Amino acid sequence: MSEHARTTLIRTARDMLHRLDSQQIDLAPDILSVDADIYVSPERFEAEKRLLFRRLPLMLAASCELAEPNSYKAMEIAGVPVLLVRGADRQVQAFLNSCTHRGSQLAEGCGKRARFTCPYHGWTFTAEGKLLAVASARSYGDVDKGSLGLKRLPTWESAGLIWVTLDPGSTLDKPSFLGGVDQLLEGFQLDRWQLYDQRVLPGANWKLAFDAHMDFYHLPILHKNTFGPDISNLAQYYFHGPHQRLGLMSSNPVEQDGLHSLKNLQEQEWSTGALLFGEWILFPNVSLNCFIAGERIMVISQVVPGETPDSSQTIQTFLTESAPTEASEAKVRELVSFIGRVVGEEDLPMSRQQQRALSSGLMPKVQFGRNELGLQQYYHWLEQVLAASSDDDLNRLFSQPAPVTP
Repeated sequence: MSEHARTTLIRTARDMLHRLDSQQIDLAPDILSVDADIYVSPERFEAEKRLLFRRLPLMLAASCELAEPNSYKAMEIAGVPVLLVRGADRQVQAFLNSCTHRGSQLAEGCGKRARFTCPYHGWTFTAEGKLLAVASARSYGDVDKGSLGLKRLPTWESAGLIWVTLDPGSTLDKPSFLGGVDQLLEGFQLDRWQLYDQRVLPGANWKLAFDAHMDFYHLPILHKNTFGPDISNLAQYYFHGPHQRLGLMSSNPVEQDGLHSLKNLQEQEWSTGALLFGEWILFPNVSLNCFIAGERIMVISQVVPGETPDSSQTIQTFLTESAPTEASEAKVRELVSFIGRVVGEEDLPMSRQQQRALSSGLMPKVQFGRNELGLQQYYHWLEQVLAASSDDDLNRLFSQPAPVTP
């Protein structure tokens, strides 16, 4: 982690410690009203898939999911089949998961392969995306193999995370988009962690499912039986371009790296773990939350659109900093189960209730309070990105020297 990144983290921690003492958070200037139609409109849904998910860099995997050469992961995002592969040179590349002969998908799930053979006609590709062989080549006819490799997608690996842009011709400047948040996340050293578990949970409209990750207002109410009724409902938000970070204005009953231990230490003694407190939001659809349960555990939640406006999938990925021991395994498994209950049995059922009400057409607006500054900021960025007509417009938007405010 760079010295500049550590200085930024220390400045944020210093501010958060002051706020924990004063119990004062930044508030939005006013309440924000948003058209409820954005959660139900088919036209809006298609626009979001096209202008958000197929245009912005998306965090699709942790580096440790593709830990070895020739390891791969196949997934579908906003209707686009994607194949992530770490080549023999240890570089990660992303391709359209589609044979260049007739479009059949080459792989499913995850695993390790040096070659990918089409299950339809048998064309074979290398892990670097080159067309290696055409089945029955003599009778098929002459082909230019060099022009028929897999379609590459722009890929960026940083801070132990892998971003992919689903537009092969994208000219979006990734450092400007990330706004330095990846440099801060370097402190976790996620490239040294390991995959522990992964699950997929069904939900309502992707924004309703994702809203809960930026909303601490609901914690002592909806999660009174899991996090408990005494947890704070206040969050202090810190912004890095379209990305943000939430600091909880109380201790968490589920153990995390906390700031309270820093109060009696000199700043040069502050641990990196404590400086990385809180929940991190990567625009437009990912959250990262680190817990301690026998081991340090990173919970990565990716919320992606489903096939219809009222459906989504939350992909929960659990990483551990160290391999669980016989002594810590039970605690790690308990935390994984706990997070599954919180999201799968509390958050997502609530989002489906919201979806039913909003789909009735009888509730024209939803509200975000002054205390929900992060959500207001998020929806402001959402509209700004959707309104941008080109990558040049997006580059200008993301290169702004200060965060956009509602």
